[in-house]
Amino acid sequence: MEQEIIHIALENLRQITGIEAYWQEKGPLDGVLNLAVNGQNHTFVIEIKREVRTHQLRQIEDYIEHYNNLMLVANRIFPKIKEELRQKEIPYLEANGNIFLKKEGLFLFVDTQKPLDIEKNKGNRAFTKTGLKVLFYMLQFKEAINLNQRELAEKADVGLGNIPQVIDGLKETGYLIPLNNKTYLWENRKALLDRWIAEYITVLRPKLVKERYALKGNWQEIPFDNQKTVWGGEPAADILTNHLRPEKFLIYTRENRMDLIKNYRLIPDKNGEIEVLDMFWQQNESKTAPPLLVYADLMLEGGKRNKETAEKIYNEYIQPNL
Repeated sequence: MEQEIIHIALENLRQITGIEAYWQEKGPLDGVLNLAVNGQNHTFVIEIKREVRTHQLRQIEDYIEHYNNLMLVANRIFPKIKEELRQKEIPYLEANGNIFLKKEGLFLFVDTQKPLDIEKNKGNRAFTKTGLKVLFYMLQFKEAINLNQRELAEKADVGLGNIPQVIDGLKETGYLIPLNNKTYLWENRKALLDRWIAEYITVLRPKLVKERYALKGNWQEIPFDNQKTVWGGEPAADILTNHLRPEKFLIYTRENRMDLIKNYRLIPDKNGEIEVLDMFWQQNESKTAPPLLVYADLMLEGGKRNKETAEKIYNEYIQPNL
């Protein structure tokens, strides 16, 4: 997929601007890109992605600290993200030929081309709706890969037949290395986390949306049955870190509409403050969704407050399990 993105991007760049560019796969990250502009050669270390979402900006900024000649190459970058990249003067190139580059007396900016259709996961079952549920469990519990398949299916709350397909998908994408027939070694779980968040946002989360409710009184006093209903997003982040005063409210639940009205006096309201999503995992007694999901919620929502709090959750709850 990465090779396809870079080749399409360079061909479109050549057609739009006349600039010749050459990619060498060997090198740091996803290789080295040489641009020939007005008789001058410019070299960039490149990071290739299918899409670029808000939650991935932190990783890109980390790369900039190590590679001051970094260029981001992606199949598609959403307008809000492109604006943020330009503000930070981070070079980027989209597969459609749109480019931003401001460096060493060189300024290129093309933003006229329509996005190309994004090719989906070519049937990789690790990143389907069900596969993402399995990965959600495995990203929280590193040792889960060596559970027997029936137990893993029960823990992830999916059918047994899905597990071999998910494992094959992880091997195909290089996140799992087989040591023998029954034992596996993880590879680059941080990259897998980033991909899980990106796929969760586009594949799984839209299927979870129920409706919105009005919030009456203090959110902290709502007596949820925590095996069925928990806070996500900003309220959960506040509970986990005591660092974020919630402005938007998110609930994950297994309860139906009548239960939410009867048990918690929530009032259905399409403009209400509380967004309600289906709970897709087996919940313990915690008042919040798992930290990994709270982290994803914050990165999806974006904003300085949420990013700072997400960083705290990542360092305390997530990184030790990667």
